[in-house]
Amino acid sequence: MKIGIDARNDATGVGRYTFSLVRELARIDSENEYVLFLNRERFATFAAPGPNFRPAEAPIPWFTIREQLELPRLVGRERLDLMHYPHITVPLLSRTPFVVTIHDLNYLDAAATSSRAILRAGYRVELAKARRARRLIAVSEHTRAAVVRAMRVDPARVDVTYEAADPAVAVEPDAAVLDRHGLDDPFFLYVGSAYPYKNLARLLEATVHAAGEYRLVLAGDHEEFGPELREQAASLGLGERVIFPGPVSDAELAALYDAALGYVFVSLGEGFGLPGLEAMRAGVPVIAANAGSLPEIYADAARYCDPLDVASISAALTEVARDGALRQRLVALGHKRADEFSWTRTAEQTLAVYRRAVRETLLH
Repeated sequence: MKIGIDARNDATGVGRYTFSLVRELARIDSENEYVLFLNRERFATFAAPGPNFRPAEAPIPWFTIREQLELPRLVGRERLDLMHYPHITVPLLSRTPFVVTIHDLNYLDAAATSSRAILRAGYRVELAKARRARRLIAVSEHTRAAVVRAMRVDPARVDVTYEAADPAVAVEPDAAVLDRHGLDDPFFLYVGSAYPYKNLARLLEATVHAAGEYRLVLAGDHEEFGPELREQAASLGLGERVIFPGPVSDAELAALYDAALGYVFVSLGEGFGLPGLEAMRAGVPVIAANAGSLPEIYADAARYCDPLDVASISAALTEVARDGALRQRLVALGHKRADEFSWTRTAEQTLAVYRRAVRETLLH
């Protein structure tokens, strides 16, 4: 088989998924040929992971007219048996058979998009294009059920391939991030975006009511939602109890993991929930919402709460902060749970999807 992979995105969770998959495919598959479509920056420095992998420059931004017009030509020149889009960025005019990975359907929810009807409408268009896929890949059973329901596709066309947390990388923690923000008191940690479905507004309210004088660190690029969260924290009287360090490096994150009481992930809906699994891998107790895919992925390795109930979130924070034995138990269960997922298995399952899709294409 000759397989193309759209690897233009390398800076988000989708990029991490894509390049983790590519890395493991190179380890397990020396038989098939792969063409990786890369943005200009990545193409200039990319080292192919194996002799059967070849980079192709595709300096085409996501969700643009150029993507619709130019990407099909680039893909068509390669005469591929199959194209894999790791996100719903499918050109309408492409005639190459393809599979698509769907990570979640949060953008269909007004809470996820801050009531942006145009964004939701655009996402529905992308899903309509994705319906033409030979096969669809979902990253959890929860996402699979949502895909079948929202896209009205035959469940037999949707395969589940779980993601995984990478093994802990030996990185020297940069404790300067703790000094810079005065983090000498116990704190809970969240790292990620601040889209409304991440539920950070309720987390701030819960922090007010939870017992104890711990602090809350909300790290990551919060884009246009950051100022509103800061205003809310101030209006709630949280003051310096809430820290907004912005995006953090791997070394800074390692230091935050080392010092945190726990990782808080009370999202209203996640397709997989990789951040919590990564925190488990790092040895941090996890507080999680009993919503979306999180109970499926975390099993018994998290202290769950109702993400719609501020009192429930507050109770979870208080319990984890006060109960050292609970934290130790969650750390042990978290390590065990994270070990049950692997990118190698993801690659094996994805390769099986490729073979099935090509076989079905030949039958058609």
